[in-house]
Amino acid sequence: MQEQIRATIHAYIVGTWLSGDERGFDDNTDLLAAGILDSFSTLSITAFLDENFHVQLEPAEINPVNLRNVNAITSIVLAKLSAKGPSPALA
Repeated sequence: MQEQIRATIHAYIVGTWLSGDERGFDDNTDLLAAGILDSFSTLSITAFLDENFHVQLEPAEINPVNLRNVNAITSIVLAKLSAKGPSPALA
């Protein structure tokens, strides 16, 4: 499940903000330093997480640490899903 979530987030970022060109981009790329993360993309990523994983981030969770890179975003999604308990589709 972790790999599927990571791959989905990675593909979303590459497809949405990098025009499909992932040269020089990996799951540890700092989204803020790379100029990918700004106020618009932050809102877009949080909406994407809600739509795709049914995960809502609290305002305090929407910060550069949790959204630093694909791996950090994957971790917060997994933590939120774990807190919700097993999904009927995954149980």
